[in-house]
Amino acid sequence: MAKYQENPMENHEADGIKEFDNNLPRWWLYGFYFTIVFGVAYMIQYHVLADGKVSANEYKQELAEAKIKYKLDDNTAVKAGRTLVAFTDAANLEAGKKLFTGANLCYTCHREDLGGLVGPNLTDDKWIHGCSLDSIVASIEHGYPEKGMLPYGNNTKLSDEQVLQIASFILSKRGSNPPNPKPADPTEADCK
Repeated sequence: MAKYQENPMENHEADGIKEFDNNLPRWWLYGFYFTIVFGVAYMIQYHVLADGKVSANEYKQELAEAKIKYKLDDNTAVKAGRTLVAFTDAANLEAGKKLFTGANLCYTCHREDLGGLVGPNLTDDKWIHGCSLDSIVASIEHGYPEKGMLPYGNNTKLSDEQVLQIASFILSKRGSNPPNPKPADPTEADCK
C-alpha cells in the first residue's frame, strides 16, 4: 500500500484547498501505461501500415460479399441496410413514368421518351454518373445542382418507393432507341 502524506505541501493552496503530493494508485498507473501502448499500436496498425479494417473498407468488403451471396446485379441497390430491387411490374413502371413526366420535371431535361434534351440521353449505354440502380437512385435523391438537376427533379422530396419507381422506369427504357436522341458525350462511361 502506498504511503500518503499527512501534511499538506507548502505553498500549494487555492481557494482554501491544500494539496498533497501523494503517489498515484498502481492500478491507475498501469491503466495509463496500457492506453499509451495501445495508442501507439493502434496508430502503427491503422495509420502507418494501413493494414487494419477501417469502416469504409469493411463496408466495401461486406457489400461485395453480399452481392455474391444474394446474387445482386446492377438492377439491385443497397440503401440504408435494405436491399432494393428494381420494379418490373407494369403498375410500378407506369407509376414511375407518371412521376418522371409529371410535376417532378424530369422530362423537361431528359424528354418524355428519355432521349435527352438539356440533360443526357437515358436510353443509351453511355452514362455520366453510372447506370446501376444504386447510381440512378443516388442521382435522383441528391441531384446535380451544379449542372442544373435538383434533387428529386424539383427539390420536392419523394418517398423511397417513388424514387425506386422512377429508377425502375428509367432502367426499363434502356435500349429503347427514341427518335433523334441527344448524342452521347465521349467522356461518359460505358454501361454495357
